[in-house]
Amino acid sequence: MAAVHAGVDFKTMLRSGQFSDLTLVCEGKEFKIHKVVACPQSPVLSAAVSGEFKESQTGVVQIELFDSETVRRMVEYLYTGNYDPNQPPKPPTQNYTVGSIQDVTPAKSTSGPAPKTTSAALPVPVAAASTPDTLIHVRVNAIADYYGIQGLTLLANQKIQQAYQAKWDAKAFLTSAKEALDNTGDKKLHGMMALLAAQHLEELIASPQLADLVGDFAADILRYHAHKLEASKQEQLQIIRQEQVAAQTRQVEVQAQTQAAEAKTGRVIANIGRVVTMMCERQYCRNNACGEDFGCYIEQVGGTDEPSYVLRCSWCRCRH
Repeated sequence: MAAVHAGVDFKTMLRSGQFSDLTLVCEGKEFKIHKVVACPQSPVLSAAVSGEFKESQTGVVQIELFDSETVRRMVEYLYTGNYDPNQPPKPPTQNYTVGSIQDVTPAKSTSGPAPKTTSAALPVPVAAASTPDTLIHVRVNAIADYYGIQGLTLLANQKIQQAYQAKWDAKAFLTSAKEALDNTGDKKLHGMMALLAAQHLEELIASPQLADLVGDFAADILRYHAHKLEASKQEQLQIIRQEQVAAQTRQVEVQAQTQAAEAKTGRVIANIGRVVTMMCERQYCRNNACGEDFGCYIEQVGGTDEPSYVLRCSWCRCRH
C-alpha cells in the first residue's frame, strides 16, 4: 500500500472520491480513485494510464473480467490495506453513490431496445450470503494477480487459508479450487489448494464434483490410488493386530515365567531360612551316638535349577 503521509486520510479520499483522476468502470458502476494511490501498487494500472493506451487519454479503465464486488474489494485494499468480504447494502435508488463508487447503469427506456450491459466473465453472486468467503477470496486473488497487486494476492491467500482452518467444507472447496485454477495464475494459491486437497483426499474422492475439478481420468486415478492406499492401510492394520496379539501372548508367557521364578526363589529362600534357624538353635547332634560338641555345615542336596540345602553334623555327618 502507498505510504500514508501526515494529514492524508486515505479512507476519506476513498469515500468522497474528491480530486480523483482515474475511474474504474465495471458492471455499470464507477469507482473514482487516485492514480497516486493505485499506480504504485499496480504495475498494470500504471502502464495503462502512463502509456499510449486509450486509458491514459480518457482516465477511464473498463473492467470486464471481474464482477463489481471484486473490484470494490480491490479498491478498498488499495486505500486501506484490507478488504471486507461482505457486500455493503445498496441504497433503494437506482442511481446511487457509495463513497467513491457510483452506479452509472442507464435507466430503463420505455421505448426502443434495452441498453446493453457489461457482463463479467466470473459469475456474480445472487446474494453475498450465498457465496462462500473462500470463493470471494479466490476472486480477489484473481483480480490481484491480473493487476499485479502482490500485497493483495498474499492477503487473499491468507484469508483463504484461515477460512479453511476455521471450517472445512468439501463442496465449497471444490468450487473455489476450480475457479482458482480457471481464473488465476497464482502458483502459490494453486499449491495451497493442492495441499488442502491432499489433506482431505478421502472425502473429496467421494464427491462427484471432483471430476469437474481434475477431469474424469484424473479422478479415476485418484480413486484407484485411494483404494490401493486403503487396501495397504488395512493390510498394515492386520499386521499390527497380529503383532499386538503376539506381544500379548509373549507378555503372558513372560508373566508366567516371572511368577514361576519368583515362587522358586521364595522356596529356596525359605529353605535356607529354616537351615539357618536350625543351625542357630541346635546345641547337640540328633544322633545320640555322636558325643561331640555340635558342629555343623550346610550341604546342597538339590539340583542347580532349584537347589535345596540341609544341615549336617560335622562329626557324624548326620542330617538335621
